[in-house]
Amino acid sequence: MANAAIPYENKPLDVVRSWLSLEKYGLLVAFVLMMLGFSVLQLLGYVNNFIEIHNLTNQMRNASLLFFIVAGQSMVLLVSGIDLSQGSLLSLSSVVMAQGILDFGIAVGVLMGFGIAVMFGYINGFLVGRVKIQPFIVTLSMLFICAGIALVFTGGRTIHQFTGEQKDILQAIGLTDFFHIPGTMFIAIAFFVGLHLLLTRTALGRAIYLTGGNEEAARLSGIDTGKVKLICYLISGITVAFTSFLYLARLPATNGLAGFQLEFQSLAAAVVGGTTFHGGEGGVIQAVLGTLFIVFLLNGLILLGVGTFAREVALGVMLIAAVVISARRRRE
Repeated sequence: MANAAIPYENKPLDVVRSWLSLEKYGLLVAFVLMMLGFSVLQLLGYVNNFIEIHNLTNQMRNASLLFFIVAGQSMVLLVSGIDLSQGSLLSLSSVVMAQGILDFGIAVGVLMGFGIAVMFGYINGFLVGRVKIQPFIVTLSMLFICAGIALVFTGGRTIHQFTGEQKDILQAIGLTDFFHIPGTMFIAIAFFVGLHLLLTRTALGRAIYLTGGNEEAARLSGIDTGKVKLICYLISGITVAFTSFLYLARLPATNGLAGFQLEFQSLAAAVVGGTTFHGGEGGVIQAVLGTLFIVFLLNGLILLGVGTFAREVALGVMLIAAVVISARRRRE
């Protein structure tokens, strides 16, 4: 496999050169241009508050939540998979977590929510990695299963009857800022560093890239590709659990539709960031860039007065463009 598929084998200078190339650096350039564009529109009076500290802080908080599931989506994309169940699993995990907090306290409730997300992540991984069912079929089915369970569990109601002490504890985690930097950003950064090291400094990371780049060759070299895929889906479930907790800590309230269509935002961010559908290319850095791009783009469109449906069209167009660019790069 080419060195690009296994980044930690590159020499430091080669890594710097690759990231300074237009192919690797293009999204960062596009992000900077987008931020400048919306800033100019604000100066011209077409957009309000885009570059205000309060808005930037809120969007960084949004990005820190979205980053977790984008990282999870990137992990399964690296092994040529896909996870369409993230949004509905977030809904289910968050309502179980919220009800658990009401009934048993914060510690037990959080563990219950994490347990649900990790369990379904494992089931996805088992069905894809061991039973060999197509990822699209498995995760689409799980989307409906989790969404249905979440709606039945809540009966369509919003869970928000936390005590004053519970709200204070949750919001201390979800809403505390340090010099206008959301506290959730530090949690996301810690997770980013850990996941990046896993991908670039461990045998598991090498196995993930090899499995996605050429599964047959990986299998012949002694890698248990089914186990690798299972682990990636398990990590996706863990990222959903973190997102559920931070989502609940921010509001704190949730319902059976809390994660509605969130999987499509995570998919768009991962692919726009440079993680490809055919596997073996991408990583955590790409997930961060894709997340920031999607979050600030949607925020700018909202401030411009662009409606929900038009924003979804923009998201779809970006996803298609990213896939086309990825396909052309692969052919070249």
